Amino acid sequence: MKGIGKKVRFMISAIMVVCLGMAANCPASSETLRMLVWEGDTPAERQKEFVKLVKEKYGVDLKLEISYVGGNDDFFPAVRDGKADIIGPGYIVPKDERFQLIKHKLVLPVNTDNIPNCKNIISGLQNSEYWSEDGKIYGIPFDRGTYGLAYNTALIKNAPETWNIFWDPKFKGKYALGKDQYEQNVYITALAMGMSRNDLSDYRKLNTPEFQEKLAQLAVNAHSLWEGIDNAEILKGLNIATSWGTALPALKEMGETWKIAKPQEGTVAWVEIFMIGYTLESKPELKRIAEEWIDYTLTDEYQTYVVRGIGAMPVTATVREKLTPEEVEQFGLDDPAHFEKNCILLKPMQKKDRDGFKRLWENALKQRK
Repeated sequence: MKGIGKKVRFMISAIMVVCLGMAANCPASSETLRMLVWEGDTPAERQKEFVKLVKEKYGVDLKLEISYVGGNDDFFPAVRDGKADIIGPGYIVPKDERFQLIKHKLVLPVNTDNIPNCKNIISGLQNSEYWSEDGKIYGIPFDRGTYGLAYNTALIKNAPETWNIFWDPKFKGKYALGKDQYEQNVYITALAMGMSRNDLSDYRKLNTPEFQEKLAQLAVNAHSLWEGIDNAEILKGLNIATSWGTALPALKEMGETWKIAKPQEGTVAWVEIFMIGYTLESKPELKRIAEEWIDYTLTDEYQTYVVRGIGAMPVTATVREKLTPEEVEQFGLDDPAHFEKNCILLKPMQKKDRDGFKRLWENALKQRK
């Protein structure tokens, strides 16, 4: 019996050696994760680092297929048709009446236990109504910004305190605006007129002769209009401008230091979020990797890139340790209530109001010579 025991133990040991050898030579599983995002949100270096992280943590050879959008309208058809596993829309998209991503179950709830860096998101962006429903969270913010009041520090020493600077006669012909940002241009005009934040989306209260005249002045007195995102070449040499913030790094390279002011009326803000498409409902491992990506974008490393690579604002509080004192002050990271006090997130509009806003701005543009 002892002899038989030795033989069995020998055979088991041999089998284990063979199995371990086979496991060592067995190729890692491979997966493809399809992302639909704004250009700049997934730079090559960040992709490379994430692919390495997935290989080390999950033993998966990950391939990222990245596609870019031209506008928020592009996310809905892609996720509806199952062509994207992760999307990065603006906060307004999930519950927009045109899309209703959550209501139509086109996106999945995320498991925040798999996204531990969520705890570092600033309080004003935790579990927002814009991307949550019935106690479930469907989106996680990863960057933010404003349609801000930018100023050239060489020409304006003190930060402007009000949006009314655009109507100051001495700045006539010395500022730039977003040409196709009709909603935002209506909002800043309403703020300049002292309207309540709660009334900014109320077309009936805005559609008055007084408002139309003030909006027309904003359009007519602009030196130039930029399209899509603000362009450093267009802003160069001007005093002030509306800006997403994207032109500021390039302006600095040109020798002009521009900053974003904090007008007393507040500033209309934007937030981009990552959401996971329904395509991963039957792919738990890939969904877990998708949540890993979201967690990765909340690291100090990625959030520093948001500031210095994209020219946007970070969504975490911990990244302040990686930023300069000037950057910390600029983004209000030393004030936990900064976002709630200074940034305005607006609810999705109904089509009739959106069309009304567009008409108001188009009529104002027609008065430019």
